[in-house]
Amino acid sequence: MATTGPNPLCEVGRRHPRDRHRMRPVEGQEYLWYCSKHTMYAVLADKDDAESVDRGSERELPNGVTGVVMGTGDERQGGVVLYVRAS
Repeated sequence: MATTGPNPLCEVGRRHPRDRHRMRPVEGQEYLWYCSKHTMYAVLADKDDAESVDRGSERELPNGVTGVVMGTGDERQGGVVLYVRAS
């Protein structure tokens, strides 16, 4: 799978328009993005998986990083963007 479309907006930027910026792809990982400014990841998750995850729950990302789920974002490529702050 190749990442298509624009990188997702940072979750912080979605809530605060003055800090609106896009996340950068994580090298070697598909559908995984990172914001170094806010130490936050975005990962494309299956819709059912994203709906079953609670805010504040722990989640391991494809690159081995464990973090806390901050919320969900836009739907894209058959999934939902899930925001995770690194622990």
